[in-house]
Amino acid sequence: MVPMAEYLTTKEVAKYLRLNEKKVYALVAQGRLPAARISGKWLFPKHLVDQWVEGHTIYPESGLMGALLKEMVVLQGSDDWLLSKVVERFHAKEGLSVVSANVGSMGGLSAIASGQAHLAGCHVANTSVRKAACRQQDCYLVNLFERHQGLIFDGNKRNITELQTVVDKNLRFAIRQPASGTYGLVKAMFEGRGLSMERLPQVGPFNEHLGVAMAIRKGRADAGVAIRVAAEMVGLQFLPLQTESYKLAIPSHFLSQNTMTRFLDFILEEIRRESKSGLSGYEFNNLGSLETIRALASPTAA
Repeated sequence: MVPMAEYLTTKEVAKYLRLNEKKVYALVAQGRLPAARISGKWLFPKHLVDQWVEGHTIYPESGLMGALLKEMVVLQGSDDWLLSKVVERFHAKEGLSVVSANVGSMGGLSAIASGQAHLAGCHVANTSVRKAACRQQDCYLVNLFERHQGLIFDGNKRNITELQTVVDKNLRFAIRQPASGTYGLVKAMFEGRGLSMERLPQVGPFNEHLGVAMAIRKGRADAGVAIRVAAEMVGLQFLPLQTESYKLAIPSHFLSQNTMTRFLDFILEEIRRESKSGLSGYEFNNLGSLETIRALASPTAA
């Protein structure tokens, strides 16, 4: 059943728009406010009035996401245990919602490029950040930490000394989602050694490092690649493979907004506290340093 349209009188629409009736008549006379004259009276279809208001709404330069930033922070990208920990503290202390999604580094960068996130956690090369997120806008990268990625496995069941062992034994390999930086990192490490990850029996994909670790702990997979803290949380062996930089990518028009400033100040301070606790698997040499990534479309872009 089609709902009936709702019509407002001149007095009602004036109250609805918080205008006086003379101003309503003036807008109608100028052809600016949608209205219909029926039997000598003006009627205003409410849905068209709502569309008219929406069409005249002025948003900040940063668009709808910029307006939303006053109410919440939308964070997408690479999964990280330490970042998630301090983000939870921010929400608890500041009372501001943080909507997050572990969609991988490339997924998060695509989200800020398409206006679906305020910032993205990532651990990919700056050239990849530029291509994925900075085609039309300048971005900043805020360095958080360097973290250790490595092979994880149950030492009571397997003796793994390198990636070659995984291939030689044709082990069940837990993988991350293809949009994650870890997936790209692992694939590159296999290929760099002349090995093929695709030929292994694969388990997953998993959106989180802890998901990879739990799959191995429960016997669903034999090995995988994850950060050290995930292995230690479930009692697995960790064989270091690479240290990588983890950063937050932020479109330039969000960086100076008050909510973003509060969020970053809090996150950096909490990570600085954690850095003094001897946290395993992380290094904090460049904490808080800022890099500029110029838009591809910028006339001054190199």
